[in-house]
This record gives sequence, structure tokens and C-alpha cells, in this order.
Amino acid sequence: MKPDVWKPSRRVMLVSAALLAGVAAVSLTHQAEARAVWQELTLVPIAWVGAALLLVLCQLACQACRLWAILPRDAALSIARTAYAFSLGEWANIFAPARAGDALKVVLLNRIRGAAPLSLPKATGAILADKVVDVGSLVLLCSVTGAASLIAASARARLPSSGVTLAAGVMLAAVLLGVRYARRQWFARVTVLRSELVRGLAALKDPGRLLASIAFSLSAWFAELLALRVLCSALGFPLSLPQLVLALAALNVGISVPVSIANVGVYESVLAFGLTQAGVPLPTAVAIGTLHHGLELSATTLSAAGLWLWIAARRQPDCVPDRLPTVSGEG
Repeated sequence: MKPDVWKPSRRVMLVSAALLAGVAAVSLTHQAEARAVWQELTLVPIAWVGAALLLVLCQLACQACRLWAILPRDAALSIARTAYAFSLGEWANIFAPARAGDALKVVLLNRIRGAAPLSLPKATGAILADKVVDVGSLVLLCSVTGAASLIAASARARLPSSGVTLAAGVMLAAVLLGVRYARRQWFARVTVLRSELVRGLAALKDPGRLLASIAFSLSAWFAELLALRVLCSALGFPLSLPQLVLALAALNVGISVPVSIANVGVYESVLAFGLTQAGVPLPTAVAIGTLHHGLELSATTLSAAGLWLWIAARRQPDCVPDRLPTVSGEG
């Protein structure tokens, strides 16, 4: 087998094709269940789907504001241009393997000129800070709603043994010592990059910006929870807040490592599993997962396309001259 087959993009394509083939095979061999899922999809009123789409768009807007709030002070980037970088990066994450859309966010933030342009390491630090706030707000939401105890109870049996934990700690210490005693020139270069990275993470030490970013992050999670609740209620299953939080937590853990294009198949399966744990029948849970995934993809595409067109329009020169040229001579 040729070595280029194992490139990340090729692996994603192969896994995506295998998943689609598996979905087709399951649909053919379980036609009754597939018809049940289709019937559930047709039962959702179009107005409820539109309301859920608006909530997902609000979710994306809050996520873009979260990134803007966590950017370094000297960046001086507008919310609209930050949203442009965020939305295009999220759209790229749909198709690109290994979360390459996050790398695109770094590049776009670096290219947007503010009072002091963001360097690539500083932009990387800002993206990492955004991820920290995102995950931290989800953990906070789980703790407040009581879903954390349910997650801990289900994961307690899967914790690694003390021997494995000790071995991991020894390996980590060895790596750190190796880095510390590496060649001084190499370590000096790494120190410069680290200082820029730390500047990008500096907002985590600013109480005002950190609180603003957490507020936007919680608003984004609540918008996503409301969108999911709208879809569940449309099919007769108005789940409680802890049940919805638990389903979304399971979803984000399940899709944290992308294995197919747009996480097709994985997204629906993981969200359906989380919903069935709350008592939703499997066909209904699969229908909700499919609708929710479709709305997320549609909203991401709409926001990315709209902001890209807006930026492209602003870059175009004015086609109408201020003054018409005069023509001398006789007519």
C-alpha cells in the first residue's frame, strides 16, 4: 500500500466512506427502523426547525464574542472581524481533518491588522484560551445543573489504575527534564515562542475579560441547549436541563477527535446515545441528532458565507468615480 494513503486527509476520507457505507447497510437491513426515523423527522413542524436554527445562529454569535473578549488588549480587533475569523475556522473544521480549522483561525487573526497585529504564537495562545473557557464553562454548567455527578458515576469504573497513572507521570517528568536540559540555543528559541504564547493566554489572568468571556460562553451553551430542547419538545420529549446538559457533554466528548468529514455518523450516534439515556426512544433520538447536526452545519455555513461576502464587499474599491471625466473639443 502506498504511504500517502495514510495521510490524515486520506484517512478521514476512508473512514467517512466506511461510515456512510455502514449507514446505508444498516438502513437496508433495518428498513423498519429507518422508516421510523424518517417518520419522526417528518413530524417536526417547520416553524420549530426555524426557531432551532435561529438559536444555533445565536450560539455561533456568542462563541465569536467569547473569542473577541479573550483576545489580547493590544489586538484592537472588531467583533465583526473576529467573527469572520471564527466562522471561517469553524466551517473549515467541518471538512478539514484534525481540527485544522483552528489553525485557520490563528492565521486569519494574524492577518487581520489591528493597532498591534497578533503574532502567530500570540494568536495561538488566544485560541487556546478560548478553548479553556469553552471547556471550563461546560464543566461549570455540568456542576451547577447536577449533571457532573451523573458523568462521574458513569466514568468511575473507567478510571486508569494507579500504576498506569504513575507511569504516565514518570514519562511526563522525563519529557520535561529532556526539554529543560536541551541545547541552550534551541531552548532560547522555545522560550521566545512561549512568551508570545503566554501573552495570548494573558486574558485568563484579567478578571474582567475572563468574566465577559465566560458569560458569552455560557450564553452559547444555553442557546445550544434551547435549540436541542426545541427539537426534543417538537417530538414530545421536553427533557430537563440536567438531561440536556448530559447529552451535550457526551456529544462534545464523542466528537472531540474527528474521525469522519463533518463527524457524519459519529455526531448522530453519540447524541442519540445521550438522549436515550434520558428515556427518548432510539428512532426519535436518532431523528433529533440528525436534525441538530444538520442545523449546526447549516448555521455554520450561513454565518461563514455571510461574513465572507461582507469582508469581500468591504475590500472592493468604489466602482463609481466621484467626478466624471470632462471631454474637451466640439461635439
